Amino acid sequence: MTFRLEGVEDLEKALAEVAKQSTRVAITRRALQKAAAPMLAKAKRYAPIDTGRLEESIKISTRAKGEVGRAAYAQTMKATGGDKGAAVAAMRDARRNFKAVNPPAILYLGPTQNAWHAHFVEFGTRPHTNAGMYAGSQHPGTAPDPFLRPAFDSEAQGTIDRLKPLIWDEIQKHAARMAKRAARG
Repeated sequence: MTFRLEGVEDLEKALAEVAKQSTRVAITRRALQKAAAPMLAKAKRYAPIDTGRLEESIKISTRAKGEVGRAAYAQTMKATGGDKGAAVAAMRDARRNFKAVNPPAILYLGPTQNAWHAHFVEFGTRPHTNAGMYAGSQHPGTAPDPFLRPAFDSEAQGTIDRLKPLIWDEIQKHAARMAKRAARG
């Protein structure tokens, strides 16, 4: 799920005046994390509680995930005949290049690897034949119990509405820090 904030030319101009690209990205990331906090809270509240591990695993992260680097990993695996070390290196290089060319202010909100079963909960499973220890037995499937999509649907517009004032606040804080630093030395 992705959304884009548009129509904020004055905000973009103010961000462009911030000297370093890395600072602009940091300002945007901090604002995104604050704006998405209510969505995080709802996702945790909507998560079904069995052991509590799913709810605890839902986090906000700014690390590049998912599609960035996945193609480079797959191509390297094919080209090298399965050299996982080279494939991981290619994936990392692709992620670094992506950040260098287009420094992302990407936000990931969802379960960490500690909740490997989260997608089964969110989307459910269809009936299937088990493998492994229960080989041959039939699993009836599970109904979906979505927690991320309802949180996104209810908070997406609110997150967008909160974002612009939060970015302005972060820009002003940065400007105050820079003025204080200039006055000292």
